[in-house]
Amino acid sequence: MATCKLGVEVVSAHDLKRQDGQGISPYVVLKFNRQRFCTATKENDLNPVWNKRFYFDVSDPSNLPELFLKATIYHRERSTNDWRGTTMIRGPSFKPLPDAVVLSYPLEKLGKSARITGELRLKVYITDEASIRASDPLPATGSGICSSGFDDSKILESILRGESSPHRIPFQCLKEITNNFSDEQVLGQGGFGVVYKGVLHDGKMIAVKRIAPSLRPGLEKQFENEVCHLMKLKHPNIVRFVGYCYQTWHECLEYNGKHVLAETAERLLCLEYLPKGSLDNYLSDESPGLDWRTRYNIIEGICYGLCNLHENFDKPIIHLDLKPANILLDDNMLPKVTDFGLSRLLDEQTICTASRPGTLGYMAPELINSGKLTPKSDIFSLGVIILEVVTGHRDYPAVDSKTALDEFIELEVKKWRNVLQRSPGYGSLKIDCEQIKRCLQVGLICVNPERTKRPPMTKVISMLQGSKSVDCDISIVFQQMCI
Repeated sequence: MATCKLGVEVVSAHDLKRQDGQGISPYVVLKFNRQRFCTATKENDLNPVWNKRFYFDVSDPSNLPELFLKATIYHRERSTNDWRGTTMIRGPSFKPLPDAVVLSYPLEKLGKSARITGELRLKVYITDEASIRASDPLPATGSGICSSGFDDSKILESILRGESSPHRIPFQCLKEITNNFSDEQVLGQGGFGVVYKGVLHDGKMIAVKRIAPSLRPGLEKQFENEVCHLMKLKHPNIVRFVGYCYQTWHECLEYNGKHVLAETAERLLCLEYLPKGSLDNYLSDESPGLDWRTRYNIIEGICYGLCNLHENFDKPIIHLDLKPANILLDDNMLPKVTDFGLSRLLDEQTICTASRPGTLGYMAPELINSGKLTPKSDIFSLGVIILEVVTGHRDYPAVDSKTALDEFIELEVKKWRNVLQRSPGYGSLKIDCEQIKRCLQVGLICVNPERTKRPPMTKVISMLQGSKSVDCDISIVFQQMCI
């Protein structure tokens, strides 16, 4: 039977001040069930060490609700060791590792000590020895910092083989496998940062997404969204999550004649490497290898991935930025949805948003006009993508008459009929032409400007596969699109 452990990641501290208003040089002491850890040692003169993991033995898991973790920040100078701030985390709040997130805990005064105010950021979770060996082969076993002198590349290889779950990866490891983030390793670049190719010791590759430093508010929340959602998403049509890095450094810098403790943060995501790139590179009539069967498999795979987000959790996950650039293709040209930085869990608190997340051309009208969030926002984006994949064009044409819809569909089916007839040995012309027509109809239904008339994902898949008829009056839908 696996031995239960309490894992504690000491991430950072914010707004630390002594009661007299002075700043401090902090270190942290953790105590749990008569066990003790310190985030610094005498050898390093009690300099702070952040982003380290510590593990406490839990002899009887049934007693966890009655226990608590005590975390205390001290000022590092021995002469002022009575300056401290403490937070107590009770057993009922301990979560299993997959559900745990970094939280901020306010510091309180205990006893007669002079108070330090501020917040301590910790990740506290329940785990076991097998998971620890997979993520941290040399964990701390007594007072002192966790050792990190192990081969992290081996851990990444283990995760890729499916032998262990995604974990936090040290920044130094990611520097090494990307050749110090060299230009030669760049796979792509976007508004949120640069994606690099990382090469492991066994020759396997991963994609390392380095989030660009930004003053834009909400960046940390977007990063946390993506990590938390990727941790729980396991589906053939969703990009496979390998691990993450969130590491901070504190430097004493001079600013306006004063010395301040400045924080530098690195945020990175590790994902499976998909050599074919993103779908937007293939959306043209001349794209090599994209015959009808390939295009239909791409459409169907995107629908399966999106259905997993909307239907397979207690609360739907809304992607909010579904577009060809966020759909990657594997060696077999099968699609995987990626980029969950803007995604949201739908609950009562996220009915509307003041921001307008997404990409113009793929955003639903209600999201642009009122910021209303529902899974139907993703359905609109899906409809645009379906039409692009079928037609090979970035835009579907505008029309101004009742018959234009039928003419549009017939024209696209005729184009495909000509292509299929020229294909040597092709024998399923009628079946495929019906499938092409059905995809066009479903795409047009999905881009209905009236949110309530867009179908849910389960119905989209049924209509695509022909198990449910396209029972919507798409002539009316198309008229609404042209108003």
